[in-house]
Amino acid sequence: MVFKSLTIAYLVTSSVLMASEPIGENMILQWKKADILSKDLADFKIRISELACNTLVPKEVKFLQAYPQAVTHEMFLRPCAPLFEKGKEKVDWSKVSETIHSTMKQFYLADISAFGESVLKPLMQDAYYLVSIKEKEELLGFAMFAVTPALPPGYVKLINLVVLPKVKELDKLLIHSIFKILPDAKTLFLYTRPTNTEDIHNYLTWGFTKDAIPVNDPNHKVNNDYLLYLEYRRES
Repeated sequence: MVFKSLTIAYLVTSSVLMASEPIGENMILQWKKADILSKDLADFKIRISELACNTLVPKEVKFLQAYPQAVTHEMFLRPCAPLFEKGKEKVDWSKVSETIHSTMKQFYLADISAFGESVLKPLMQDAYYLVSIKEKEELLGFAMFAVTPALPPGYVKLINLVVLPKVKELDKLLIHSIFKILPDAKTLFLYTRPTNTEDIHNYLTWGFTKDAIPVNDPNHKVNNDYLLYLEYRRES
């Protein structure tokens, strides 16, 4: 697979972003805007679930190997707690991987409307942007961004960024796409595991910084003990 360039201008038509020159043969980048209860978001999560789990689960396992104490503090990891009862040295890491995969898959396939009003009400004003790149019918990568009124104007949260290893170059293109979709975006931020060294290196290479003060999103609280905050400012 040959890519001409990752510095691409876009033509925006409805919910489809088309490169002004081919990224690769039969390759297309698409996006949709959705809300927390939309069918578009539910369908998107189903489509990306396998790629997401296959990519993210090994990173969570690597994190747990370095921070086993986190097993009782993180949503996707807590079901693994019984596997750590005899100490890290006795852990069956294949079962840890299977457990995290099952928990994560359930999250992607879950009916969000069943979470209850107390969970959903603070999220009803959030806008989600669902970006994917595919070649013919093969999903090559995706990104999920969110904009919420709970944050300062111009702030955009990167929820997920995943690409197949064979097209790793597309992750930068997915990052770039949000500034085409949202021209008023000023600051893009994300949280990643401190053990995701390759990802962190890439983000820093692209212009993200890790010395910024984390923004406070009251509707999406995170454990800063086990997550690294990275920020990209458009002016940079």
